[in-house]
Amino acid sequence: MKKLILCLTGIILCNGLFSQENPGKNYWTSGTAFTVQKHRLEAGLFTLSGYGITDKIELQAHPLMVFLMPQVKVKVGWGGRSGFQLATEHGILYPSFFMKTVAMKGTGGLISPELAIPQMLAVTNRALISVKPLPAVLLTASAGITFSVNSASSDHRSTIDMPIIYPRLASFYSNPEFELGIDFRGKFSDRYGWLFSVENFFLAGTPYNYFFENKGVMAYNSKKESLRIEAGYKLCYGKYPDGNRWHLLPDINLIFGFGR
Repeated sequence: MKKLILCLTGIILCNGLFSQENPGKNYWTSGTAFTVQKHRLEAGLFTLSGYGITDKIELQAHPLMVFLMPQVKVKVGWGGRSGFQLATEHGILYPSFFMKTVAMKGTGGLISPELAIPQMLAVTNRALISVKPLPAVLLTASAGITFSVNSASSDHRSTIDMPIIYPRLASFYSNPEFELGIDFRGKFSDRYGWLFSVENFFLAGTPYNYFFENKGVMAYNSKKESLRIEAGYKLCYGKYPDGNRWHLLPDINLIFGFGR
Protein backbone atom coordinates (compact mmCIF):
# COMPACT_ATOMS: atom_id res chain seq x y z
CA MET A 1 0.00 0.00 0.00
CA LYS A 2 2.87 2.39 0.83
CA LYS A 3 4.45 1.76 -2.59
CA LEU A 4 1.11 2.45 -4.32
CA ILE A 5 0.68 5.73 -2.42
CA LEU A 6 4.24 6.80 -3.29
CA CYS A 7 3.68 5.92 -6.96
CA LEU A 8 0.43 7.93 -7.15
CA THR A 9 2.07 10.85 -5.36
CA GLY A 10 4.94 10.82 -7.86
CA ILE A 11 2.53 10.89 -10.80
CA ILE A 12 0.62 13.83 -9.32
CA LEU A 13 3.82 15.78 -8.61
CA CYS A 14 5.16 15.06 -12.10
CA ASN A 15 1.91 16.20 -13.67
CA GLY A 16 2.10 19.41 -11.66
CA LEU A 17 5.75 20.04 -12.52
CA PHE A 18 5.12 19.68 -16.24
CA SER A 19 1.92 21.75 -16.28
CA GLN A 20 0.23 21.66 -19.66
CA GLU A 21 1.30 24.35 -22.10
CA ASN A 22 -1.10 24.77 -25.00
CA PRO A 23 1.13 24.25 -28.07
CA GLY A 24 -1.64 25.20 -30.47
CA LYS A 25 -2.97 22.87 -33.11
CA ASN A 26 -0.75 19.81 -33.21
CA TYR A 27 -0.68 17.81 -36.43
CA TRP A 28 1.41 14.78 -37.36
CA THR A 29 2.80 14.34 -33.84
CA SER A 30 3.93 10.69 -34.09
CA GLY A 31 7.46 10.34 -32.74
CA THR A 32 7.28 13.54 -30.67
CA ALA A 33 6.25 14.43 -27.10
CA PHE A 34 3.08 16.10 -28.39
CA THR A 35 -0.22 14.24 -28.53
CA VAL A 36 -2.90 14.34 -31.22
CA GLN A 37 -5.66 16.84 -30.48
CA LYS A 38 -8.83 15.64 -28.83
CA HIS A 39 -11.15 13.83 -31.27
CA ARG A 40 -8.62 14.00 -34.13
CA LEU A 41 -7.57 10.81 -35.93
CA GLU A 42 -4.28 10.51 -37.83
CA ALA A 43 -4.38 7.19 -39.72
CA GLY A 44 -1.10 5.97 -41.19
CA LEU A 45 -0.95 3.50 -44.04
CA PHE A 46 2.28 1.85 -42.83
CA THR A 47 2.57 3.20 -39.28
CA LEU A 48 0.46 3.25 -36.13
CA SER A 49 -2.59 5.51 -36.21
CA GLY A 50 -3.26 7.94 -33.38
CA TYR A 51 -6.58 9.14 -31.94
CA GLY A 52 -6.85 11.94 -29.39
CA ILE A 53 -9.03 10.73 -26.52
CA THR A 54 -8.28 13.98 -24.71
CA ASP A 55 -5.75 16.74 -25.37
CA LYS A 56 -3.32 14.83 -23.13
CA ILE A 57 -4.08 11.17 -23.94
CA GLU A 58 -3.66 9.52 -27.35
CA LEU A 59 -4.57 5.96 -28.32
CA GLN A 60 -2.43 4.30 -31.03
CA ALA A 61 -3.03 1.17 -33.11
CA HIS A 62 -2.80 -0.03 -36.70
CA PRO A 63 -6.27 -0.55 -38.25
CA LEU A 64 -5.08 -3.36 -40.54
CA MET A 65 -2.36 -5.13 -38.54
CA VAL A 66 -4.51 -5.14 -35.39
CA PHE A 67 -6.07 -8.41 -36.61
CA LEU A 68 -2.78 -10.08 -37.58
CA MET A 69 -0.32 -8.71 -35.02
CA PRO A 70 -2.24 -6.63 -32.44
CA GLN A 71 -0.34 -3.68 -31.01
CA VAL A 72 -1.88 -0.97 -28.85
CA LYS A 73 -0.15 2.05 -27.33
CA VAL A 74 -1.23 4.92 -25.12
CA LYS A 75 0.69 8.20 -25.21
CA VAL A 76 0.28 10.48 -22.20
CA GLY A 77 1.26 14.12 -22.50
CA TRP A 78 2.61 15.52 -19.23
CA GLY A 79 2.80 19.10 -20.44
CA GLY A 80 5.72 21.48 -20.79
CA ARG A 81 8.21 23.48 -18.77
CA SER A 82 10.97 25.88 -19.85
CA GLY A 83 10.33 25.08 -23.51
CA PHE A 84 10.52 21.30 -23.04
CA GLN A 85 7.54 19.01 -23.65
CA LEU A 86 7.32 15.60 -21.91
CA ALA A 87 5.29 12.52 -22.83
CA THR A 88 5.36 8.80 -22.09
CA GLU A 89 4.19 5.88 -24.24
CA HIS A 90 2.97 2.56 -22.88
CA GLY A 91 2.10 -0.34 -25.17
CA ILE A 92 1.57 -4.06 -25.63
CA LEU A 93 2.34 -6.27 -28.64
CA TYR A 94 1.00 -9.77 -29.36
CA PRO A 95 2.89 -11.34 -32.32
CA SER A 96 2.03 -15.03 -31.85
CA PHE A 97 -0.81 -15.15 -34.39
CA PHE A 98 1.31 -13.40 -37.03
CA MET A 99 4.26 -15.74 -36.46
CA LYS A 100 2.02 -18.82 -36.67
CA THR A 101 0.54 -17.45 -39.90
CA VAL A 102 3.96 -17.14 -41.58
CA ALA A 103 5.18 -20.49 -40.21
CA MET A 104 4.73 -22.48 -43.41
CA LYS A 105 6.57 -23.81 -46.42
CA GLY A 106 6.67 -22.08 -49.79
CA THR A 107 5.66 -18.53 -50.66
CA GLY A 108 4.96 -16.43 -47.61
CA GLY A 109 6.71 -18.80 -45.29
CA LEU A 110 9.17 -17.00 -42.99
CA ILE A 111 9.39 -19.62 -40.23
CA SER A 112 9.69 -23.39 -40.42
CA PRO A 113 6.28 -24.98 -39.73
CA GLU A 114 8.05 -27.57 -37.57
CA LEU A 115 8.86 -24.96 -34.91
CA ALA A 116 6.39 -24.33 -32.11
CA ILE A 117 5.33 -20.72 -31.52
CA PRO A 118 4.36 -20.03 -27.89
CA GLN A 119 1.95 -17.37 -26.68
CA MET A 120 3.99 -14.16 -26.42
CA LEU A 121 3.27 -10.67 -25.14
CA ALA A 122 5.62 -7.67 -25.02
CA VAL A 123 5.21 -4.62 -22.79
CA THR A 124 6.90 -1.40 -23.89
CA ASN A 125 7.43 1.86 -22.00
CA ARG A 126 9.07 4.91 -23.55
CA ALA A 127 9.71 8.52 -22.52
CA LEU A 128 9.90 11.38 -25.04
CA ILE A 129 11.14 14.95 -24.57
CA SER A 130 10.66 17.57 -27.30
CA VAL A 131 12.08 21.06 -27.63
CA LYS A 132 12.12 23.70 -30.38
CA PRO A 133 15.74 24.87 -30.88
CA LEU A 134 14.46 27.05 -33.76
CA PRO A 135 10.92 28.33 -34.49
CA ALA A 136 10.39 25.89 -37.41
CA VAL A 137 12.41 22.98 -36.01
CA LEU A 138 11.43 20.35 -33.42
CA LEU A 139 13.94 18.05 -31.72
CA THR A 140 12.78 14.97 -29.79
CA ALA A 141 14.86 12.55 -27.71
CA SER A 142 13.41 9.23 -26.56
CA ALA A 143 14.39 6.28 -24.38
CA GLY A 144 12.47 3.07 -23.82
CA ILE A 145 12.54 -0.48 -22.54
CA THR A 146 10.65 -3.59 -23.66
CA PHE A 147 9.97 -6.75 -21.64
CA SER A 148 8.34 -9.93 -22.93
CA VAL A 149 6.24 -12.63 -21.32
CA ASN A 150 6.15 -16.05 -23.03
CA SER A 151 4.08 -19.12 -22.21
CA ALA A 152 7.15 -21.23 -23.09
CA SER A 153 10.73 -20.66 -24.23
CA SER A 154 10.99 -19.30 -27.77
CA ASP A 155 13.05 -21.36 -30.21
CA HIS A 156 15.83 -19.12 -31.57
CA ARG A 157 15.46 -20.81 -34.95
CA SER A 158 12.05 -19.14 -35.32
CA THR A 159 13.46 -15.59 -35.53
CA ILE A 160 12.52 -13.58 -38.62
CA ASP A 161 15.92 -12.27 -39.72
CA MET A 162 14.70 -9.25 -41.65
CA PRO A 163 15.30 -5.52 -41.13
CA ILE A 164 12.69 -3.60 -39.12
CA ILE A 165 10.96 -6.86 -38.10
CA TYR A 166 13.84 -8.54 -36.25
CA PRO A 167 14.64 -5.78 -33.70
CA ARG A 168 10.95 -5.36 -32.86
CA LEU A 169 10.50 -9.06 -32.08
CA ALA A 170 13.94 -9.70 -30.59
CA SER A 171 12.78 -9.15 -27.00
CA PHE A 172 10.90 -12.46 -27.19
CA TYR A 173 14.24 -14.24 -27.51
CA SER A 174 16.48 -11.92 -25.47
CA ASN A 175 14.88 -9.99 -22.66
CA PRO A 176 14.93 -7.03 -22.12
CA GLU A 177 15.47 -4.63 -25.04
CA PHE A 178 16.52 -0.99 -24.66
CA GLU A 179 15.86 1.75 -27.20
CA LEU A 180 17.41 5.19 -27.64
CA GLY A 181 16.28 7.55 -30.38
CA ILE A 182 16.37 11.07 -31.70
CA ASP A 183 13.87 12.73 -34.06
CA PHE A 184 14.73 15.95 -35.88
CA ARG A 185 12.04 17.58 -38.03
CA GLY A 186 11.21 20.95 -39.48
CA LYS A 187 9.37 22.94 -42.14
CA PHE A 188 10.44 24.72 -45.28
CA SER A 189 6.95 26.24 -45.48
CA ASP A 190 3.42 25.52 -44.24
CA ARG A 191 3.07 22.76 -46.85
CA TYR A 192 6.55 21.22 -47.10
CA GLY A 193 8.85 19.83 -44.46
CA TRP A 194 11.45 17.21 -43.61
CA LEU A 195 12.19 14.55 -40.99
CA PHE A 196 15.45 12.88 -39.94
CA SER A 197 15.51 10.27 -37.18
CA VAL A 198 17.84 7.68 -35.66
CA GLU A 199 16.80 4.69 -33.52
CA ASN A 200 19.17 2.38 -31.63
CA PHE A 201 18.12 -1.00 -30.24
CA PHE A 202 20.22 -2.77 -27.59
CA LEU A 203 19.40 -6.38 -26.68
CA ALA A 204 20.35 -8.15 -23.46
CA GLY A 205 21.49 -11.75 -23.23
CA THR A 206 22.55 -12.34 -26.84
CA PRO A 207 25.58 -11.64 -29.09
CA TYR A 208 23.12 -10.27 -31.69
CA ASN A 209 22.69 -7.24 -29.51
CA TYR A 210 22.62 -4.06 -31.61
CA PHE A 211 20.39 -2.65 -34.35
CA PHE A 212 20.32 0.78 -35.93
CA GLU A 213 17.73 2.53 -38.09
CA ASN A 214 18.13 5.92 -39.77
CA LYS A 215 15.14 7.49 -41.51
CA GLY A 216 15.19 10.55 -43.74
CA VAL A 217 12.08 11.79 -45.58
CA MET A 218 10.63 14.84 -47.25
CA ALA A 219 7.02 15.58 -46.38
CA TYR A 220 4.04 17.29 -48.00
CA ASN A 221 1.07 18.48 -45.92
CA SER A 222 -2.26 19.31 -47.53
CA LYS A 223 -3.71 22.76 -46.94
CA LYS A 224 -6.39 21.54 -44.50
CA GLU A 225 -4.00 19.09 -42.74
CA SER A 226 -6.06 16.14 -43.95
CA LEU A 227 -3.17 14.38 -45.74
CA ARG A 228 0.55 14.00 -45.18
CA ILE A 229 2.81 12.30 -47.72
CA GLU A 230 6.29 11.17 -46.69
CA ALA A 231 8.92 9.84 -49.09
CA GLY A 232 12.58 9.08 -48.51
CA TYR A 233 14.82 6.29 -47.26
CA LYS A 234 15.46 4.04 -44.27
CA LEU A 235 19.00 2.81 -43.60
CA CYS A 236 19.23 -0.25 -41.34
CA TYR A 237 22.14 -2.07 -39.71
CA GLY A 238 21.93 -5.10 -37.47
CA LYS A 239 23.76 -7.99 -35.86
CA TYR A 240 21.67 -10.89 -37.15
CA PRO A 241 22.21 -14.58 -36.35
CA ASP A 242 23.66 -15.08 -39.86
CA GLY A 243 26.00 -12.07 -39.62
CA ASN A 244 26.11 -8.27 -39.64
CA ARG A 245 24.15 -6.68 -42.47
CA TRP A 246 23.21 -3.27 -43.89
CA HIS A 247 19.96 -2.54 -45.74
CA LEU A 248 18.87 0.58 -47.62
CA LEU A 249 15.09 0.64 -48.09
CA PRO A 250 12.59 3.11 -49.54
CA ASP A 251 10.37 4.78 -46.95
CA ILE A 252 6.97 5.92 -48.17
CA ASN A 253 3.93 6.64 -46.04
CA LEU A 254 0.50 8.23 -46.38
CA ILE A 255 -1.14 9.62 -43.25
CA PHE A 256 -4.77 10.75 -43.34
CA GLY A 257 -6.07 13.29 -40.85
CA PHE A 258 -9.70 13.49 -39.69
CA GLY A 259 -11.13 16.08 -37.31
CA ARG A 260 -10.06 19.55 -36.16
